[in-house]
Amino acid sequence: MRHFAALISLLAFAVLTGACGDYANSVESDITVPQSNGPNPQNLPNANTVPKPTPPPGYSITLSPVVIQEVLADGTQFVELYNATSQPADIGGWMLSDGFSSHTFGYGFTVQGNERVVIHLGVSGIDSSTDQYAPSFAPLQGNGSLALLQGGIDLVDFVQWGAASQNFEATADQLAEWTAGDFVISPAQGLSFNYNGAANNSGAWSHGNPNPGQ
Repeated sequence: MRHFAALISLLAFAVLTGACGDYANSVESDITVPQSNGPNPQNLPNANTVPKPTPPPGYSITLSPVVIQEVLADGTQFVELYNATSQPADIGGWMLSDGFSSHTFGYGFTVQGNERVVIHLGVSGIDSSTDQYAPSFAPLQGNGSLALLQGGIDLVDFVQWGAASQNFEATADQLAEWTAGDFVISPAQGLSFNYNGAANNSGAWSHGNPNPGQ
């Protein structure tokens, strides 16, 4: 009798356990497992197929605010640069060169708005914001050219005199800073040639008495 009662208890337990299991398996959860919006770290996208953003349009070219204004190629030689804007222009690292000699402006050198700086060639002196000295600069000749190079590389202004095909002419022509074959007629002894700002050609230059810094 006791064995029979034990058997009945085991059967009842089995039935109850199965029912609970079926119930548990039948319950549907309202919980949603969050999904990552990012790429599967085990299946990263091919970098060559990922869409690339459209690049912005190129920047427009900004003309140099500082230009070669006056050149005296004999006697006490000098070159004058002029800042044609009302804002200061930092020309630190810029270079003035004739293709043989050069003068480089120091770091942070600034030409104030509507002001000039005179580079005295072949002589020594104390540099200032308005006067620079280039003692190692070889004398300019009756035929020659000068280029203003931003960063010592990029031509931003140019003039040639006496004859065509001087140093930097081809680059200046390519950049529309000058026209190949064009040149300023060399002035008479003691006269300088001055730029009026009208155009990038010899017609914008005229002869006159030297007037550095004015």
